[in-house]
Amino acid sequence: MNEIWNYITRHRAVFLFGGTLLAAWASFASDPDNGWATALGGLAMLQGIWAVAASHWVRKKLLDYPSADMSKLFEMAGKEPTGAGLALIAISILLVGLLMVFSPRAHAAEQLPAGAAKYLPLLKAEQQRLWPDHPHPALLASLVEQESCVTLRSRGCWNPGAQLKTAREEGAGVGQITRAYRADGSVRFDALAGLRDQYGGELGALSWSTVYQRPDLQFRALVLMSRDSARQFRAAPAALEFGDAGYNGGPAGVQRERRACALATGCNPGQWFGNVELHCLKSREPLYGSRSACDINREHVRNVFQVRSAKYFAAWASL
Repeated sequence: MNEIWNYITRHRAVFLFGGTLLAAWASFASDPDNGWATALGGLAMLQGIWAVAASHWVRKKLLDYPSADMSKLFEMAGKEPTGAGLALIAISILLVGLLMVFSPRAHAAEQLPAGAAKYLPLLKAEQQRLWPDHPHPALLASLVEQESCVTLRSRGCWNPGAQLKTAREEGAGVGQITRAYRADGSVRFDALAGLRDQYGGELGALSWSTVYQRPDLQFRALVLMSRDSARQFRAAPAALEFGDAGYNGGPAGVQRERRACALATGCNPGQWFGNVELHCLKSREPLYGSRSACDINREHVRNVFQVRSAKYFAAWASL
């Protein structure tokens, strides 16, 4: 018992344990995402520990013969330093190589798209100016990824030049500002024109001839559209989720689905996941491949909040 007490009261142990607690407290106290970025930072450290542990385990399996026992090599180093020292250097080189193999895999989920490093500061600046009370602003970065990234390495990912164009619609830029066409080629719906009319002071210079050359206006429009969609549900606990569903498919449709949920037994119209999301009133006819408007809308919210978001919280907090 005395040995244990002596160990935990050593200056090194007290410094490491106390310093860890102090660093965690400071990170949490200054966390702009109410603990999310701190938790993700802790996860990153655990992933680093996993990489070291995996490398150590593989090294032991690869060098499972007695003469490669590191404890024996250290013992021999005192007697024959040259040979044992060279063996230790060889093992160290192997360990470094294994760390290089495992570390990228441990942190693969945290890697950001190339365009994010360039445009995250611009997105954050627009968010802080236009939507300063957003409770989890890094979700806007997740929204950009959902709208523009077929894959994290695709040409359009976080690229203001991203374009989705078919015979019936065109989606422009990182927020996929959309205009839709009728069968005769006339414009049926123009979100860009609506944005310019509503926010002339902010988006007056935005047009279909300039949209791909103005990333500043694209990110500004994305923040405004997301903000105004969410604010229509501000009284609901899941206002952000409803807002995202509205960003993709229109707030009016989300309100109808909330009413359908309220009429269903055991469904909470104030919550999205497991509740309103199960009462889709959008078309289930195939729209893109085998995916319907309903499928796309539900996937949109799930991806923005549960699939794509984790990698952005720490990066956002560090800006």
